[in-house]
Amino acid sequence: MKRLLTAVAAVALCAATGAPAGADPSASVLDEPAACVPTASHPYPVVLLHGTMDSGSAWNALSPRLVAAGYCVYAPTYGAYPSVIPVGDGVAAVEGSAAAVSSYIDRVLAVTGAARVDIVGHSQGGTITEYYAKNLGGAAKVRAAILLAVATHGTDLLGLATLANRSVVLDGVVNQAVLPSFCPACIDLEAGSPFMRALGAGPIAQPGVRYAVLATRDDLVVTPAGAASFIEEPGVTNLFVQDLGAGTVSHKDMPYEPVVMDWVMTQL
Repeated sequence: MKRLLTAVAAVALCAATGAPAGADPSASVLDEPAACVPTASHPYPVVLLHGTMDSGSAWNALSPRLVAAGYCVYAPTYGAYPSVIPVGDGVAAVEGSAAAVSSYIDRVLAVTGAARVDIVGHSQGGTITEYYAKNLGGAAKVRAAILLAVATHGTDLLGLATLANRSVVLDGVVNQAVLPSFCPACIDLEAGSPFMRALGAGPIAQPGVRYAVLATRDDLVVTPAGAASFIEEPGVTNLFVQDLGAGTVSHKDMPYEPVVMDWVMTQL
């Protein structure tokens, strides 16, 4: 029974949110960003970072709104992995994906001539944003970090990940055999993982970056809802989407929810 619950937890973490065999995902190079000249009213390019098992298409609703409003917008797809199961992008080790995003942001700044970017990150994309600013020295290049259902402190998947980690056998089966074959990022995003410990060592919010976090009370992926996402530090905005008048909003639907998109536009 415990093994079944653990398997369900692993699949849920990846499902909620093609490099050649033998490729090193940390060496991934994202597509070249297109040139764009920022306007005086919107001088900061907006970089949209998707979640686990997702792609840049996650922003197909928000991106056109931003472009129509006059922003230079970039929505790269990151995290390709030579998976034994074709589960999509955003599944490579998060540290490697963050390094690829770091390089991509440098190229966005180069082709736009901007000094900094605004980042909107959903789920793992938000975690990468936090890691980039804090652990990769990217804070000076970020004006605003707008984070949707982000795994700031990792997820316990309603306690199932915690249950697995309490069993040596289950932990070995899941974290050493199952997940590495198709979703290293899922291991990194577990509460208490080495990656999450590195992110959580000391303050997460960096000086000069404006942080805003929006969670949903209906989150069944990044749990406990709210507590797993919020950055409880001075100057950070932490809200539930239900505080804005929304009804039921799932983790996966955050980038598409009209109330969420309105909030993002306001934060920008």
